[in-house]
Amino acid sequence: MAREAIYGPFGPEGARLREQLWIIPGAQAEVPLRATVFKPPAVAFASSVSGPRGQGTLRLPLVVINHGSDDATREAVSMPVFYWLSRWFVERGYVVLLPQRRGHGATGGEFVEGRDTCADPDHYGAGVAAADDVEAALRFMAAQPFIDPDRTIIVGVSTGGWAALALAARNPPGVRLVVNFAGGRGGHAYGRSNAVCAPDRLIAAAAQYGTASRVPTYWIYARNDSYFGPELATKMARAWQQSGGTAELRVLGPYGSEGHNVVGDRGGWALWGSELEEFIARHDGMAHGERRFSGMH
Repeated sequence: MAREAIYGPFGPEGARLREQLWIIPGAQAEVPLRATVFKPPAVAFASSVSGPRGQGTLRLPLVVINHGSDDATREAVSMPVFYWLSRWFVERGYVVLLPQRRGHGATGGEFVEGRDTCADPDHYGAGVAAADDVEAALRFMAAQPFIDPDRTIIVGVSTGGWAALALAARNPPGVRLVVNFAGGRGGHAYGRSNAVCAPDRLIAAAAQYGTASRVPTYWIYARNDSYFGPELATKMARAWQQSGGTAELRVLGPYGSEGHNVVGDRGGWALWGSELEEFIARHDGMAHGERRFSGMH
């Protein structure tokens, strides 16, 4: 059987946001990625505008949400869902893809973004390795008949935010903007809060990504994030900007007991929702943003 035959949806859609498991290609052909896909209600497809590649074909914009990583739990971690973050986008008419990168959970394979150590971290190379999987997932999903390939948003949380920034340096076709929630790498160094493995290297890597990136990026951090605090976030965003990249940084007030979890529940919507919506409207037109789908589970 050709490897391409294994890719696509695996099983029926669920009741929750039309949730469905997909098998998609990653950067390494022998390690297909597992992914969660959420879609707006079927009525969204009936009311969408025609896409650019096929007369009468109904296409929706795509959001790719990228998960974080914990070396202690990554092999047993469940499929990424980020229900409240995913729902925020689905309610605005976006299809949401959440790929599980190599070295995590059901996807398995080598943890290619974790070959270094805290004593000698390669933050730049780790982001590149993670972005390889994200880019492969993006290319596959953008080719689906219900996706508008010219309207994609890349979102990441924690190390997934770092992967999203690394991907921004490649300026993938169709990607309108990148949203980084609490992104970084090497947080809680040696198990200590507010400690990061070689933060200067993290800042330098952000500058290197920013040199190549021409995609607008939006950075969201909470003041009480014990992994990547506002001071480090500010230095990374400034390095990105000074290298020629476009970055808008939003530092939120304290979020619960741990600001790193700012996308963990619906409460976060009140903190970042309206400003993120405005940012998307400026860079993606938010043509689907006027829709609100009620009755979701």
